[in-house]
Amino acid sequence: MALMKRSGNKEVSGASVVVTGAASGLGRGLALEFARAGAARVALVDVDEEGLAGTKGMVEAIGARAVSHRVDVADWDQMAGFASELLADWGAVDILVNNAGVGVGGELKDVDIRDFDWIVGINLMGEIYGTRLFLPHMIERGSGHIVNIASLSGLVLLPFHLPYTTTKYGLTGFSEALWAEARRFGVGVTLVCPGAVKTSIMQNTRVPDVTGRQQQFVERFQARLEEKGMEPEDVARRVVGAVERNRFLLLTGPESFIMYYFKRLAPGAWRRLIASLTDIASR
Repeated sequence: MALMKRSGNKEVSGASVVVTGAASGLGRGLALEFARAGAARVALVDVDEEGLAGTKGMVEAIGARAVSHRVDVADWDQMAGFASELLADWGAVDILVNNAGVGVGGELKDVDIRDFDWIVGINLMGEIYGTRLFLPHMIERGSGHIVNIASLSGLVLLPFHLPYTTTKYGLTGFSEALWAEARRFGVGVTLVCPGAVKTSIMQNTRVPDVTGRQQQFVERFQARLEEKGMEPEDVARRVVGAVERNRFLLLTGPESFIMYYFKRLAPGAWRRLIASLTDIASR
């Protein structure tokens, strides 16, 4: 076992990096930004093989070595097989980016329990699986960094996001506990809670039948992502910087700061505000 020590600043240049959900959106942006920052090798994980091939070509064009693996992060056996193969090939992973995520919206009374299982498997268990598989090797080496991509919904309650909020709040708690444990062995942890980001997650979000007003709310939220959200590459650049500085919590986008500190200063008022918006949208 490695000697207990606190982790300091991280070196991305020359690092071996794993990025899940790397076929598109923020995952692709993260893979590219780590390559631009000098990562020597990037392992790309997703179920979208065509998207993975596109990301792999982009990473290699920057100059980093890239390998792609079709893996369902919600499947322990697939993840364990991938980790074993990669560690046998590379010997070590310096930075793990648990990014793969999906969306399920709606109120609990309307959500199909199978959709709840689906989102928990990917958004929460997928990140736990990846961490559990690579963390022991980082501890043994006395260095490494784990990035968990959560969401503003992991810190702040939003309307009609109960399944998504459940997974992201769970990931926030997991990351805080992991930070307390892993730092003793020189392993850093970064929890990323972005606000609006221009990705396709809303297009693939599973939503049960909702009222007309609820549908309008969802459509306005999607329009906000498409028009005002940050570009994935901009968020990814901040993530790389947070890893280099060994920073735990990273918020991105002005709305994330406003909502986060509003909720911290007046949690009861925030809950009542969201309850009122839920009431209004459900009429």
